[in-house]
Amino acid sequence: MGVKGTKFVTDLKRFTKVGLDSSVLIYHLEDMGPYSDLVEAAFGAIAEGRPTAVLSTISVAELLVRPFADGQKDRVAAFERFVFSFPNLSLIPPGYPTAKEAARLRAKYAIRTPDALLIATVLGEEAEAFLTNDARLRRLKAEGIAVVVLDDYVREKKPRGLNG
Repeated sequence: MGVKGTKFVTDLKRFTKVGLDSSVLIYHLEDMGPYSDLVEAAFGAIAEGRPTAVLSTISVAELLVRPFADGQKDRVAAFERFVFSFPNLSLIPPGYPTAKEAARLRAKYAIRTPDALLIATVLGEEAEAFLTNDARLRRLKAEGIAVVVLDDYVREKKPRGLNG
């Protein structure tokens, strides 16, 4: 892991509790570059307990669509094993207070309903940060939550020369 990856782990460990966007799990479970090293480091830190993590059940609804559509029961089962057995990861269903907070966030920031529900869940669980790759969610820092965007830590490509 490069310098930016090391900075990512250092930055992540400043928090005691973080919320996870659905994309973070997709990158991890499908080993998607260029984010795989970062999310592997994030889940390593979470497994160690610094930070702990919160995942909304709304993410489950987002993440299992494709495996169900493709008839991949094995992928559904693998996802469930991961979520239910991963240390220091809490799966949180939204209740009325979360839905109400999500409506307020949608009204104030004009964000999509799933994002509003994820952020409202994280705020309700008193997490200090939200790990995502959606830079548009940065404006939610006004809500008292740090928005950690993976793209900020991806090693930048070298500029190509005239011959390459």
